[in-house]
Amino acid sequence: MIQSSKTLDSILSKLDLAVRFYKSQDEQYMTQYLSNQLSLMKNITENKKEYLAASYYVPGELLELFDVQAVYIERFAGIAAAWRIFDNPALQAETKGFPHGRCSYQAMFHLIMEEDIVPKPVGFTALSFACNDAWTYCKDAAKQYEIPFYYVDITKATGKDQLKYLAQQLEEMYNNLKKIFPLKSSIEEVVAASNEAQRIKQDIDVFRIKNPESFNVMDLFKIFPLYNDLGKKSAIEILNLFKNKIENVKTNDKDLPRVLWLGIIPLYKNSIIKDIEDKLNCRIVCEEMFDFGMPKLSCYTFFEDLARRIISSRFFTWENRTDAIFKTVDQFNIKGIIHFSHNNCRFLPPLVPHIKYKAKEENIPFIEIKGDVVDPYYFDEKNMWGKLKSFKVS
Repeated sequence: MIQSSKTLDSILSKLDLAVRFYKSQDEQYMTQYLSNQLSLMKNITENKKEYLAASYYVPGELLELFDVQAVYIERFAGIAAAWRIFDNPALQAETKGFPHGRCSYQAMFHLIMEEDIVPKPVGFTALSFACNDAWTYCKDAAKQYEIPFYYVDITKATGKDQLKYLAQQLEEMYNNLKKIFPLKSSIEEVVAASNEAQRIKQDIDVFRIKNPESFNVMDLFKIFPLYNDLGKKSAIEILNLFKNKIENVKTNDKDLPRVLWLGIIPLYKNSIIKDIEDKLNCRIVCEEMFDFGMPKLSCYTFFEDLARRIISSRFFTWENRTDAIFKTVDQFNIKGIIHFSHNNCRFLPPLVPHIKYKAKEENIPFIEIKGDVVDPYYFDEKNMWGKLKSFKVS
């Protein structure tokens, strides 16, 4: 318990230092974003507030309705990975009963709980999309800890019935949660906050397309988990602060080849984007994780609209993702594609051969980098640079 307390103190201290750093740099959007994460961490540890552990694609608007803390597994694990809280977390998690060969995001979260750094949640909630590992982990962990598992299984219907079935599943999740947790916000309040956040994000996207060179793609990697905060008023504030920042950034006049990054970056090596840009004399102008949002929501068709948004997501099907990737290629005049394939990911890497084939048809250089975004033990940086020698963009 003493070691667990020290690790928690280290996490809280580093979060607090990060907040102070961004405040000193007048990065208001990151100051607010990290302040919110610090408050959440303190709420579930120091203040002993109950929380639900959720997988990434559980709609934030749904959980925001209830008076319970929502901890998104991937965001929490990402913070721990960025600060290297554990050495080789995937292997350590296996010694605590985590299955071999599963995604390190869940491994990190499992390890944090098993080490008693944070208490166990009062329930898990997940969608069977897009990551099957997240779904399986939440289901198995709920059984192990003998706590509820609130879920949406979206694989049981296809075609015209899919939207109706998914909406029914989301409403059923809502009704199940309502039996346990008191309501905190109305659907009207959550819908209004979500739609306003999406409106601001749409303005940001328009600016990105018009000014790709003046945009730092690392900013998007820092805040794309705001998807989990749709429905919160804080998301509106953060996106507004971010919009103000980018609209006042000095334009970069360098005419460099534009590169699209697919997948996540190694969370423990935030310099990777700049390192590649400097070495290859290119500009990585966009990524795919910040592509979220539309369609907007209505109070009268709340669950149908959430279902429609999930189905229209770029990650819902391979076809969706392929179409979205090459739409981005056209919008940003992309000259090269880098795909970072996360270790043990069963969803994104299998599409690589198809993306590579399509890129070849479009005469766009494509390279795949393999590694683990959470566990540095499984990322061979020397091998990455060796592969990038053949990646020529112009």
